Amino acid sequence: MKFFFLGISSLAFLLFGHFSTSPANISIDYEPIGRICTEDYDECDLTIQYAFTVTAADTAGLVVAYRFIGPQGIPLPDPYGTLVGEYPNYAISGTYPLGAISFFVEASNAAAEEMSVELPLEVVDCYAPIMAWVDTIRMPTVPIDLDQNNRYDFIGLKLVPTDFSTDPPFEGCNGMPQFSITHPDSLPNNADSLIIACWDTFPQIIRVWTWDDADNPGAVQPDSTVGGANYTKRDIVIMPPTEGPDCDSLPIVTGKVRTENGKVYPNLNINAVGDISLQTMTDHQGNYLLTEFSPGVSYRFTVDTISDKPANGVTILDVTLLARHILNMNPLVSPYKVIAADVNDSGTLTTLDIVLMRLMIIGQLDEFPGGTPSWRFVPSHYSFPPERNPFDPRFREDRILNNIQGFHEVDFVAIKMGDINCSATLP
Repeated sequence: MKFFFLGISSLAFLLFGHFSTSPANISIDYEPIGRICTEDYDECDLTIQYAFTVTAADTAGLVVAYRFIGPQGIPLPDPYGTLVGEYPNYAISGTYPLGAISFFVEASNAAAEEMSVELPLEVVDCYAPIMAWVDTIRMPTVPIDLDQNNRYDFIGLKLVPTDFSTDPPFEGCNGMPQFSITHPDSLPNNADSLIIACWDTFPQIIRVWTWDDADNPGAVQPDSTVGGANYTKRDIVIMPPTEGPDCDSLPIVTGKVRTENGKVYPNLNINAVGDISLQTMTDHQGNYLLTEFSPGVSYRFTVDTISDKPANGVTILDVTLLARHILNMNPLVSPYKVIAADVNDSGTLTTLDIVLMRLMIIGQLDEFPGGTPSWRFVPSHYSFPPERNPFDPRFREDRILNNIQGFHEVDFVAIKMGDINCSATLP
């Protein structure tokens, strides 16, 4: 590939293949080097011979010289190279650092005829950092202090990129390499470590990214743009751990919030109240994690109720389903659907619930009566009576754990009041 600085002399070269005065008493011909890569990752300059030819009808008193033009754009004596050769074949020979420069070549004779051209050159670091990576590794489990408050949260693996290299990183032309460790479907970020809980599924694949501070115009970036750092990546398989503390050696409670038909519910507040109050939120997959429980203490787990948008998911189909249930034509067999249908929180399903649902649909009711929230959350472990009547005894909206030790799961089922067929949209 050829790169040109399109000054007047360069434009003449593009049009006519050589540079000359008019008439063509002196000409300077060359093949532009343009952008060229260094030879290796730790090579910070490049030795070149920039060849050109000078032809003159009158060679009496012919003088060929050049000056170096650096980043400041000022012609100066060349600090890196020199002019070699003899008429008509010349070259600028030297070892040049990274960056864009040029050479201002001049030729003149005793007849005061002269010619000048500018030879472009850009030395670029095109090599990504070199690391010797392993393909598969088995890491021991360790206690993880996720919030860095000097109390361990859970047992897991804390992975750093250098765990997967057989050699330490070394400095290249643009300093020490930078690292990021991610899941395979993620772009590199500023996180130079990755934590995997020991109860996660194994084997797992992680991706290690390495890059430098080069400004390589031709480097393809992780987001598919072109220009910037030199990147490299490596996928590594993490095998199940066989060493380190057991996964259940610390008190841990994790869980998921989802509807009866499996829709996950993110951004919900999860509470655990005991001697202290712990709180967290569900992530985009409806999962949550709570740790740091005090030994010998009972904790009550709840999900914050939601009262906004009560009409969400309430339709004529729900009214029809409730009517068929009341008439015993098609009874609701799911206790979660029965709870959803009791919009006035009376503990029974009656025609009043139908009236209230109709008023909600046509916009004449802003909220359910009696302080009934839009959403309720029932622990999934809760066992309803054999006849599936959730009101006798009344269903629970919390779960109690005593003296939490080891690993526990506390899931909740999200119920949208008035939405019997689970058509409500989640935020």
